[in-house]
Amino acid sequence: MAFVFNPAGEQQLSLFDSYNSLTEREKKFLDRSWAKYFAEYIFPKIDETPYAVLYSNKDSCPNTPVNVQLGALLIKELTGLSDDELLSSLMFDVRFQYALHTTSCTEQPSAIER
Repeated sequence: MAFVFNPAGEQQLSLFDSYNSLTEREKKFLDRSWAKYFAEYIFPKIDETPYAVLYSNKDSCPNTPVNVQLGALLIKELTGLSDDELLSSLMFDVRFQYALHTTSCTEQPSAIER
């Protein structure tokens, strides 16, 4: 796998972003949840640089973003979720997707496949 940086906080919402389909009420609740704080203050501070050496320099499929992987593991530990619960939350819970800047992904990134 080739290492590709995922610049935190620089993602732009796509036209088909799931965040855009939320009602104003849902967006308000999301903005008051833990996910907004995580997305704005914790996620951007995850430094991917030290992990680049773990990946191949050859052209190949890109890695699952390291900041998404580490962010998900942080949330997992903070919330006491199991691996399966984390995977389900990443796929179906907009708070997790918002916190990890993955609302624009058509398929949620995950290194865990069951």
